[in-house]
Amino acid sequence: MLKLAMQPVKATPHKFAALDSLRGIAALMVIFQHFWEMNHPSDDRLRPWLFFCAGHEAVIFFFVLSGFVLSNQLRNFKFPEYGQFVLKRFFRIYPAYYVAIISSALLLIWIKAYFPSTLDGHGLTEWFYIWSQTAFDKTMLWGSLSIISHEGNSLDVVTWSLFYEVWLSLAFPLLVLAFWRWHQLINWLSLCLLAWLSFYWWKNGDLLGNPWQSLVYYSWYFLLGLLLFRHHERIKFLVNPWFLILGCGLYFSNYLLFGKISSRLLHEVIIALGSSLILLSGLHNKGFKWLLNWLPFRFYGKISYSLYLFHLPVLYALSYLFLANYSLELVKISTLILTTLLAAAGYYWLELPSINAIKSILHKSSR
Repeated sequence: MLKLAMQPVKATPHKFAALDSLRGIAALMVIFQHFWEMNHPSDDRLRPWLFFCAGHEAVIFFFVLSGFVLSNQLRNFKFPEYGQFVLKRFFRIYPAYYVAIISSALLLIWIKAYFPSTLDGHGLTEWFYIWSQTAFDKTMLWGSLSIISHEGNSLDVVTWSLFYEVWLSLAFPLLVLAFWRWHQLINWLSLCLLAWLSFYWWKNGDLLGNPWQSLVYYSWYFLLGLLLFRHHERIKFLVNPWFLILGCGLYFSNYLLFGKISSRLLHEVIIALGSSLILLSGLHNKGFKWLLNWLPFRFYGKISYSLYLFHLPVLYALSYLFLANYSLELVKISTLILTTLLAAAGYYWLELPSINAIKSILHKSSR
């Protein structure tokens, strides 16, 4: 048994493998949005032909998907297993995160000598310069070490979503226990209560400016994933091409409407509903699952977390080093290629070994 437990963890197929591919596609959309925001105003991307830049939508999709996947992992959860769950989540999230943040900091310290004035000729936005303006103070350092005390930092701005991922992951096993034991009516009422509380803070509080209010708000999307996991077999009647088209329409609604949905709260609720329909098709639509099983989609699904973490440090570094002599388009293409290679290395040499390590440790401790 011990010898078996020490074998390297392999990425074996599972019954929700198509959802990994969807995660990879969403991670690519985050990258393409950041490519756009380098030298364009963010909202100018809201055109139907720029749908592949739907990075903000991808984050809402990640939250719904996390709720679904965690529900599957916790389907037989018992409270005494909570400590093991926390350790597994730590080893799943933090190792790749630390490598990305430390690498970004070292790159920035090195590249501070490479701030050529020719960067000004590329029409780069203020968003692009956030990285180079990083202040290495105690607040930033503590936030970078913990994640739990901030929404991200300028070394890698995408880490804002990890603040919610970590906190909601810690609370999620307790929510699962409650939702599994409570009557369905209470579950739906609880979800409506969270939605109402979020709406109240949207109108009277600081829903998006206060991370703790936002934490309650984003839990709504995790719970939507939980409910989708619990009831997806019962609502398979929604699985047909028309509902998949509707899901995509809702997901890309602000692109189809040229940015006419001005309320971020309404927009994100619409995205979450679209995400749910897309996830449902990824579970039960044979044709859609066949498409998602295409090798490139499966590959990017595996490396999606490292891809999400590493692409901005790579983009910043290559821009400062090479924009003086090469085109912006070439820098973006090079960023995608290099990030893909680094993310693959991160997945096979960092993420999987970390998962393997904690499984081995927990196996030994249970003997």
